[in-house]
Amino acid sequence: MLDGIDALLALQRFGTVSEAAVRLRLTQSAVSKRLRALQDELGYAIVEPQGRKLRLTARAIDFLERARPLVAELRGLKAPGETQGFARFSLALADSIASSWGPAVLRAALDSLPDIRVDLHSHRSVLVVESLRLGRYHLGLCTAPPAATDLIHHPLVDEPMVVVRPRGAPRASPDAPLITIEASAASWKAIEPLLRVNHPQLVARVIVPVESFSAALQMVRAGFGDGLIPLGLAREARLDRASYHLLPSVRRPVALLARKTVHSLPSFVRLRDRLLEATTAYFATRSTSTRQS
Repeated sequence: MLDGIDALLALQRFGTVSEAAVRLRLTQSAVSKRLRALQDELGYAIVEPQGRKLRLTARAIDFLERARPLVAELRGLKAPGETQGFARFSLALADSIASSWGPAVLRAALDSLPDIRVDLHSHRSVLVVESLRLGRYHLGLCTAPPAATDLIHHPLVDEPMVVVRPRGAPRASPDAPLITIEASAASWKAIEPLLRVNHPQLVARVIVPVESFSAALQMVRAGFGDGLIPLGLAREARLDRASYHLLPSVRRPVALLARKTVHSLPSFVRLRDRLLEATTAYFATRSTSTRQS
């Protein structure tokens, strides 16, 4: 039943079986099979057509509202415990953090915690949050939406955003497209109000939305426009310092998220504190080198 509930939740969020399959990293036929099995088990219809999409029936929505906390608690039975003297956590990184500073910072934190193990995963921020809510992972590191009040937020850094220019361009061009993360992303929702207040000329440009900051960077490198990306990605990509500039007053908040059953564990507290120290050290070093460049 858990597989069927996961498929139904993905369908509810993304609207089509094909998109649900992409997010679950399954084939469409596998998702459809799980939905049919759940429907057979429940004994009533759980989806109905809505134009070219599917929507959940009223009974399916009611079922999910009741099932969601139960599923999370069931998965929570796998909460990290001591195994041969080690505590083990599963941690999901937002993909933009996983492709830049996240793994190195986590390794720096773990080097001083020999009794703690971390299994890493990577998804978009919205899926990191949803997976935590469903108990798939113990921890998440992402741009946390304020609405995720059922999770404990531990702020790590307000990561600066930068504008990247194509190689050889002397300055950002007001006529060039601005390539950046799509509007549905948690990072865009965090920085867009700051851009409108502090840099309205940027949001007045033609904006090319993409699914990842890494994709935006590659498109900039190929000369398709300027890019708006996090500082950590620019640094880890070893961009020439002359090819980007910091955007004053525009930062995305990055937090460590945990379920309430996890955040009070002594092993988590130690991991959280070391991760905060390592993140602070990383950005302090990068900020110093940026100012001196």
